[in-house]
Amino acid sequence: MDNSYLSAPYRNYLSATAKLILKLGLLSQEESHLDYGCGRGGDVERLQAMGYNSTGWDPYYFPGVTKAADVVTMNYVLNVIKDIEERRQALLNAWSLTKKRLIISANVRGAGLYNGEVTPLGTFTKFFNHVELKAYIESTLGYEAIKLTKDKFLINRNGKQFTTLHHDEVINRAIAIASSGWIPPMDCIIKGYCNDFKPRPGADFIDDGQFPGRIRHYRLLSKTRSLPNKNGQLVKVLHISGGKNSEQMQFCIEALRRRNQIAQLKFHCVEQTFLNEFLGARKFDFLDYKNIKIYN
Repeated sequence: MDNSYLSAPYRNYLSATAKLILKLGLLSQEESHLDYGCGRGGDVERLQAMGYNSTGWDPYYFPGVTKAADVVTMNYVLNVIKDIEERRQALLNAWSLTKKRLIISANVRGAGLYNGEVTPLGTFTKFFNHVELKAYIESTLGYEAIKLTKDKFLINRNGKQFTTLHHDEVINRAIAIASSGWIPPMDCIIKGYCNDFKPRPGADFIDDGQFPGRIRHYRLLSKTRSLPNKNGQLVKVLHISGGKNSEQMQFCIEALRRRNQIAQLKFHCVEQTFLNEFLGARKFDFLDYKNIKIYN
């Protein structure tokens, strides 16, 4: 056995994860709870004292047979397992013991990828990027991970499912989608704007909601010069003619849907080969390729 057990902290209070699941109503006294990788068992002891049906398992402090529970928590376990396959298997084990809900916490820091390091205690520690953590959970379990906080995710047993894919199958499916039309860059959005207070006949779309009496124009907007204009040059902005309900707008929406569908395939790649493409993302809009947001 490695010395990861040295990472388990001494606590005289409930962990942030335990406090959050009680606050959000993710654990009731009628439900069973398993703290998978419970360390010294502080959360279990305090939850039991509060009347909850809580048990814990830890390979060092509380070894033995584990039983399935309605709610399973995995509190800062993934970041102390050095071996990649062992880390993945621990996640699968916790999920196999989950009847209703799995709540995962892990150390989250920074915007890049971080393989991990050895601490002064001689233990291993890894920090995840929040996008990386979500991708890791979903590509391992094949279920949607719902973000609770930047370092905590909820996975429901009856939640949204999808098929995780290996690299070659992702490439083949992406090529098939791309063959049907233009694919915009990842940072591309549809943005609305106003530049005139008075309506002019035949000029785009007049917004009668948030901006009454003002003419609304729409454009494709990218942070980088990656949008091709009619002259074949790469630019940051492309105007969408005809307004919100035009054929050009529908063409742009369909292009973004194709882009997001490919992004979803890549995000759920088992090997996480494409993870670098998403590290700048703050939201996970690309995982919903059917509903394209127009930013006003």
